[in-house]
This record gives sequence, C-alpha cells and structure tokens, in this order.
Amino acid sequence: MLPLDPNVIVNRHKFNFGAPSVETTVYSFEGTDPAVGITELVDRFASQINAPDNKTVGMLFWKRYCALFAGAVYTWLHQRYPLDLSFQNVRFVQSGANVKFYLLSDAPVTAITLLQSETEQDEAYLRHLFHDHASQVIAAVVSHTGVPVPGMWHTIAYLLAHWKQTWLRESPSEAFTSRIEQWFEYATRRLEPDWLPGRAVNPMSCTFRAVEDPLHEGRSILVRRACCMNYRLPGDDDPYCYTCPLITDELRIKKFLESHA
Repeated sequence: MLPLDPNVIVNRHKFNFGAPSVETTVYSFEGTDPAVGITELVDRFASQINAPDNKTVGMLFWKRYCALFAGAVYTWLHQRYPLDLSFQNVRFVQSGANVKFYLLSDAPVTAITLLQSETEQDEAYLRHLFHDHASQVIAAVVSHTGVPVPGMWHTIAYLLAHWKQTWLRESPSEAFTSRIEQWFEYATRRLEPDWLPGRAVNPMSCTFRAVEDPLHEGRSILVRRACCMNYRLPGDDDPYCYTCPLITDELRIKKFLESHA
C-alpha cells in the first residue's frame, strides 16, 4: 500500500494505479525489444498533434512523458518509497495530446528497500529511473524521430528543477528541505555518475537561467535550455511558452502575466 495520499501524483503527474480500462488502447514496453512499443506509442501520439516534423513529435512526446519521473521522484523524496517503473509494471494510454501512466502494482522495488544505507538507496533508485528506464526510452525516441539527445536529458532536468522549486516551497521542515537539496546535488553531480554506468559526464548536470517572478516575491521563472518545440504546432497565433529560451524576457514576463491572469 502506498505510504502517501496518491492524489498528489495522480493530479500533478498523470499517474494511475491498476490496469487501464479494457476499452482503451494500451501500450506496453515490456518484452525483448522495448523500442517496438515505444515507437508505436510515439506514432500514435504523432497522429494526435499534427506536428510538422518528426523532431517536434519526439520532443513534445518526451516533454509529456517526463511527468512519469517527476511523480516517482516526488514519492521517493517525500516517503523514500521506490515506485516500480520497470517496463513490466507500467502501461501507457494515449489520450488526445496527453500520455497517461498506469502502474499495475503500487508495491515498491524490493531490492532497493533492502539496501542498508540511504546513499545506496538513492543511487539504486536513480539507476532504476534513469538508466534502466529513461535512457532506453530516450534512445528509442531519438532513433525514431531524430530529436537531439542532449535536449531530451535537459528536458528531464528542467522538469525536475521546476518541481524542486515547488517541493521546497511546500517543505514542512528544515530536515526535509535538506533532504531535497542533498538528493538534487547527488542527482546532478557532473562527473562519472555511479547510477549511469559508462558515462563520464552526467547528462542531467545543467543549470537553468532564472527570471524574477513578477507575481510572487522570492520566486523565479526557470528558462528551458532546450526548446520543447511547441511553437511549431499549427493553429496557434501565439505558440511560445513563457519558459521558452527563444523569446525575450520582456515577452516572457508578458506571457507569464497573461497565463496567471
């Protein structure tokens, strides 16, 4: 049983628990070649958004997919509960331009809970999320759509940095604030990350430029390093996000204020 109210990750990160409805088309990456299921889901997503090219499809798909990792990290930081994101435990449903995630079981990854030290647990869960899962999906999406690899990792890093700001604001104690800071320091350490075997440099080790939030004192708007390519979609006269690195800060503030009006 989950040690927390699941509504937070259900509402914020599109998590669902249990098997999807039999009336929906369900995608799975389980099997000898996860890339087959991944490309099928990407193609289904592409059919829903009318993107002008494959790179736009790949980046926008990945932008939505990254919510899966944010929900898992939220649960790990708040409860040290390692949700199982192995391919055999996750199912996907394409809903319009969105992707919904279904965890067949809410049981933790037992091997991680049995480790003795918190450092070992942190490393093992990072490996579970980003080596065993994310890196395989990235490789398949990059191969299928041609989207640049660095932009994919920067997209994960951006979403986690965004949620870090929220989690710090909501932190109930100094001890939990310290926990968040320590985890992010470890997860974004630049050189030879133990949880990404064979990599000399951590692809999630990046910083984001910040612009002062005009509505909330002490807060900032983080600017993406990699554009999500939303502006390439047809049918929108003003398609740029206020987090986009391609626009001026003057326009960024204007769009931010409009979105919070």
